[in-house]
Amino acid sequence: MPSLKDIRRRISSIKNTQKITRAMKLVSAAKFARANAAVVAARPYAHAFDEMLKRLLAEVGDKVSSPLMEDRPEGKALIAILSTDRGFCGSLNSNLFKAVSGFVQAKKGAHVAVDVVAWGKRARLFAQKNQLQVIESREKVLDKPSYDMARQVAADLTQKFLNGDYDSIYVAFVEFRSALSQSPKVAKLLPMVRPSVASGEGETVAGQSGVLIEPNAQLMVEGLLKRAVASSVFRLLLEGAASEHGARMTAMDSATNNANEVLRKMNIQYARARQAAITKELIEITSGAQAL
Repeated sequence: MPSLKDIRRRISSIKNTQKITRAMKLVSAAKFARANAAVVAARPYAHAFDEMLKRLLAEVGDKVSSPLMEDRPEGKALIAILSTDRGFCGSLNSNLFKAVSGFVQAKKGAHVAVDVVAWGKRARLFAQKNQLQVIESREKVLDKPSYDMARQVAADLTQKFLNGDYDSIYVAFVEFRSALSQSPKVAKLLPMVRPSVASGEGETVAGQSGVLIEPNAQLMVEGLLKRAVASSVFRLLLEGAASEHGARMTAMDSATNNANEVLRKMNIQYARARQAAITKELIEITSGAQAL
């Protein structure tokens, strides 16, 4: 049985760890509230933008085409992995990396070469460990997601696609559902798929009188498609940030509760050890008295 000193030292260590996990939980809870509010606030804009783009494409029909919607034979693909920089967020990153591993294996089975853009320190470490070709790496992507940063990285990915460096571009991210539920996803970013129009909707939009597109439909479609890519990347950044803080808050809450349970057991062990030590001392005193 450990000595009383060893048990006291372990109890003190657990209490110190519990203070850290409780503080991390409170910090993540505050950050999660802001990240969740940002996700909720961005959804109406994203929905309205998608509807506007769908109406525009229904209006122009097949008269206007864009290289961003060009479906090519897939020989080389690029995947951007959106992960956290730090751990302490449960199985968030490991579940994401399992999804990425399955995607990469499927592409290799189809004889498609895959390169990686690592958004997050954990993504870079994962790619290096699995000997994947990392062409670009960024850190602190999820600290303060902004539309300017999303527009910049979206422009870089779009240019790689337009230059013909890659036939398709994907993004691996964690979809936010709630603080207790996050789901890893691999979504195709480019080429963009023409939005489907419900039966009769295209004729209604196209048949509207007085519809004027300035300066012209081609420029309007090109500009909106690029904005759509940036909007998608921004939404994924917000989803990733909310997922990270929600998962870390949940993991630290679980760690704090587990520390309470360990402390309870250690206190019982300490009481038993102390009682055994007192009993031993009493037996020694009684034995000594009887010997005299």
